[in-house]
Amino acid sequence: MATLEWENMDDLPDYNELWRAAVEFRRGKERDPGAHWDKKTMAFDRAARADGIPVECCMIGVRPNETVLDIGAGTGRLAVPLARQARHVTALDPSGKMLERLRQHMEEAGLSNYTLMKARWEDEEVESHDVVIGANVLVFADLRAALAKMDAAARRAVYLFWHAGEWREPDEIALYRAVFGEGQVGYPDYLWVVHILHEMGIYANVSIYRTEHAARYDSADEAAASWCRLHEVPEGREATVRTHFARVLVPLERGGYVLRQRRRMAMIWWEKEG
Repeated sequence: MATLEWENMDDLPDYNELWRAAVEFRRGKERDPGAHWDKKTMAFDRAARADGIPVECCMIGVRPNETVLDIGAGTGRLAVPLARQARHVTALDPSGKMLERLRQHMEEAGLSNYTLMKARWEDEEVESHDVVIGANVLVFADLRAALAKMDAAARRAVYLFWHAGEWREPDEIALYRAVFGEGQVGYPDYLWVVHILHEMGIYANVSIYRTEHAARYDSADEAAASWCRLHEVPEGREATVRTHFARVLVPLERGGYVLRQRRRMAMIWWEKEG
């Protein structure tokens, strides 16, 4: 009978360093994330807004008496509906324009139980909250340090959302490579995050789920222009993007078009001991 030998945990890869290499390859070591996202606010807001309450808010189950910290809140896709559920929401983001748009959405919803913080998560000291959330924001070079800070900031629980498997649907990955070349597309998936947490002694729960987002446009030109702004498409590649959207958009009976985007996602969460 074959004998199984236990591998020394020290022999496993350093997933944090592998993550760092992937992030720095994808975005470079130096960037002002606030200025980067300031330029993309309107395109991002249109892509991120969803009809109804995002499924993530239902999965989290925030309690009425709780405070929530939303890291990388963007224009408020989660922060706004969470403010309807929680006692108070703190929305942290490095982009002032993103936060201004978030403020507008809060005002439109008649909400005032929120605080805006313009800062990078790595740089800011934040008081403890009952629940800490990070949705699609794990692009930290030192992910271990960022996760440790999230754990320290949470009194009850931490909820993270990240892609499971491929970063996007095959069609959009093909478009991305046609525009930018055959290099790396996206970031490592949720399993790397789980490995890093495990190395930290945090044994997180994982739920895999699927999402579908429908974005409506008046024309293929409008959809292509929005995608180009969001992804900073190099000059001269716009026609490739327009051809893609002319193919994938679905016409609506009352005019205009819809783009349905499906993703497989992971919710990674843990509750604080005690």
